[in-house]
Amino acid sequence: MKLKKSLGQHFLKDKRVTERIAQALGITEEDLVVEIGPGGGALTEELLKAGPKQLFAVELDPQWARFIKEQFPEVKVYNADATTFNFSEIPQRALFAGNLPYNVSTAILRNLLNHRKKLKRGVFMVQKEVADRLTAKKGKEFGYLPALLQQFFKIEKLFNVPPSAFVPPPKVVSTVFKVEPVEEPPLKEEEVEPFEEFLKRAFAHRRKKLKKNLPELKKREELKEYAEKRAEELTAQELLTLFKKLKNRQ
Repeated sequence: MKLKKSLGQHFLKDKRVTERIAQALGITEEDLVVEIGPGGGALTEELLKAGPKQLFAVELDPQWARFIKEQFPEVKVYNADATTFNFSEIPQRALFAGNLPYNVSTAILRNLLNHRKKLKRGVFMVQKEVADRLTAKKGKEFGYLPALLQQFFKIEKLFNVPPSAFVPPPKVVSTVFKVEPVEEPPLKEEEVEPFEEFLKRAFAHRRKKLKKNLPELKKREELKEYAEKRAEELTAQELLTLFKKLKNRQ
């Protein structure tokens, strides 16, 4: 079967990498596992070897969804888009894994945030620069999505994967990283969307100072220390603190 460039398909062929991903996930016989984008099934096979209670797969491409069903009849396959899939269909908290398509990896992670109560642990592979952004604490690589995700997840880079591990070889290095939920997130459910909108405004024009992106700061003398900084100069915690200070005086 042909790979589709439009879906960002690069399939793993290096067994050592799939073994390391499955090992990092820490699967037990009590665990449900959700694989995102199984493609040709290299990681699927390794996940099944670990002996989970059940394995689910979410695959957008109909031909590969059929292939996984045929090759691994014990896997429950959803032919669906992981960027919008309702992961609440999974019956209990689960382990998540996947070689995420480069062109939609951040959209998938954002959707997982909506269903974070279903995520027990995740191990994913993405383009290295995406992993660098997700784990950045501040600076040029830091942006609104890391600032949002870091409120809910501990994100840790595990190892890099060379282009030669894939078919076809991508033009970039990939990185495997682990995601674990924060025990007590600092935001209530009703605060998530307002905080995300706040972050999008804060990072809207990266080279501008916050007083330009967040005009309401000009009215708050006690927040002038923030007004003269750019969003990328603050940590996720500092941005959360600023959000809450602004919110408390609205």
